Amino acid sequence: MNGGTEGTASEHFDVVIVGARCAGSTLGALLARRGLRVVVLDQAARIRSTLSSNILQADSLEFLNRLGVTDELRAAGVTTMTHVDMRLEEFRCVAAFPQREGDAGGAACIRREVLDPVLVGAARASGAEVRLGTRVVGVVREDGRVSGVRAVSGGTETVLRARLVVGADGRNSKVAETCGSRMYNVSPGERGYYWTYFEGADLGEHPTFVFHRWGDRHMLGGPADNGLYIVGVSPQQHERESFRADLEGSVHAHALRCAPIAKALSGATRASKIYGLRRFAGYFREAAGAGWVLLGDAGHFKDPAGGRGIGDAFHQAERLAPAISAALPHSAGIDLATAEFGTWRDRTYAEYYGLAADLGVAGPIAGVVPRVVGRLHAKGKVDGVLNLLSHRASVMEVLTPGRVLGATGAVVLRGRGRRRAALGELGRLATTEIRRRSAMRTPVYQSGPQPRPVQQDPPEPESIR
Repeated sequence: MNGGTEGTASEHFDVVIVGARCAGSTLGALLARRGLRVVVLDQAARIRSTLSSNILQADSLEFLNRLGVTDELRAAGVTTMTHVDMRLEEFRCVAAFPQREGDAGGAACIRREVLDPVLVGAARASGAEVRLGTRVVGVVREDGRVSGVRAVSGGTETVLRARLVVGADGRNSKVAETCGSRMYNVSPGERGYYWTYFEGADLGEHPTFVFHRWGDRHMLGGPADNGLYIVGVSPQQHERESFRADLEGSVHAHALRCAPIAKALSGATRASKIYGLRRFAGYFREAAGAGWVLLGDAGHFKDPAGGRGIGDAFHQAERLAPAISAALPHSAGIDLATAEFGTWRDRTYAEYYGLAADLGVAGPIAGVVPRVVGRLHAKGKVDGVLNLLSHRASVMEVLTPGRVLGATGAVVLRGRGRRRAALGELGRLATTEIRRRSAMRTPVYQSGPQPRPVQQDPPEPESIR
């Protein structure tokens, strides 16, 4: 047992979850609905804004509908987007988001100060105990297992014991640190990300998500909750200092280079601070050990270019909840279930990790990608590409070897001057894919002190004024 627990008040639960955001509160709700005694802890006394793209895809909206919070979110001012305006280099299309039975929309932008309190409410309504203003200062170990946490609230320390401790406490996870979880396949980002909100924007005929990626530019826009409009821009790292020297002017200038965003902002005024992610590293962390498991960004973080943090948290929670419920109360069963969850997580997210890095690369994306997408669009099959955004299609189902070779072959046949570049690009893509697959089979662990995953502006996000 960790020192300092003797004489300290103790409480007992089936599961202790550290972090009450979209990963922790969601898992708390799902476990409580299965009859488990769950406590969800968060050091924040009040759920406010946090670093996030705030973008949810169709699968996330479908999950929220299953969770039973769609009506509450609509009452809180959330609307969904029905169309996407997508540009990849010289290819551009406007299309309706593909929808399945039970879907609640194609995409949505929901600020975390709107979304997260609804999820906290769902956890409480489901029977989980949620304690805000509670800081976890360490874990308790017994017989080589994590058996609880030490938590401080109002100056009083309490030991909360459980058969499983879940770290859903984000990129700088205290649970990951104290349990000794190592990072692997760390990938430094090549861009920064800045976003802000406007009011009075022209939303057009259809609520449309704008995703444009060409040359050295990458930006997004679209309707958000309560009539706001999100704008996100992504400067390259070499632009970082000049960008920050005139942050408002730089964001505005970048946004106006994207025609649909410029049109939307023609009569709009900025309604929030400008939030920024200056530096970051993508990573996987060891997912689980004896008595503990990591969920959401605590265990895995990818380049924000794909906007999948919230969706991944929901996806993982829905996978983990039945595994935990079935494995309790046996310790060996719990450890096996969480280890299997870690294997599933790495296998499931490996190719999306690579896709996000490819979208977030400095300079233009690989030319074969827009060529494949353009050919699919011409055949009326762009839905498969859009399903990539919601992880309803895998990368290899869309960017198949046959399609990649076909698109490259078409360039080779069109002209000798482009052959060498096209074949060179194909070789680089193949080499990168082989390297990535090898890295997931044999993880390369981060040596020395673990890097701080993100640097952001401002240091503590604030609510919209």
